[in-house]
Amino acid sequence: MSLEKVVNGRVSFLKEQINPTNKPIVNLTFEVQIEAIRNADTEKIAILVLMKKKQLAAAMDVHEADKLFAELDALEWLQRQVVKYI
Repeated sequence: MSLEKVVNGRVSFLKEQINPTNKPIVNLTFEVQIEAIRNADTEKIAILVLMKKKQLAAAMDVHEADKLFAELDALEWLQRQVVKYI
C-alpha cells in the first residue's frame, strides 16, 4: 500500500465520522484534521509538527488550543505514515 492510499483512507475514515448527531465541536475537529492532512507538505512534516507544538504551547485561547491540538494530532499521524512508507 502506498502513502497516498493510506492518507486517502484516513481522510475517508474521518469524513465518515462527521454526522449531524455529533456535537459541533466533534465534527469541527474531524474537519480540521482532514484539512491538516490534505494541506501538509510531507517533505516538511517534521517541521510542521514542531511548529504546531510551539504554537500549542503558546496558545492563550481554548478554541485556538483545541484547533491546534486537532491539527497536531493529524500531523503526528501523518508523520508516522511518512516514516513508514517513505
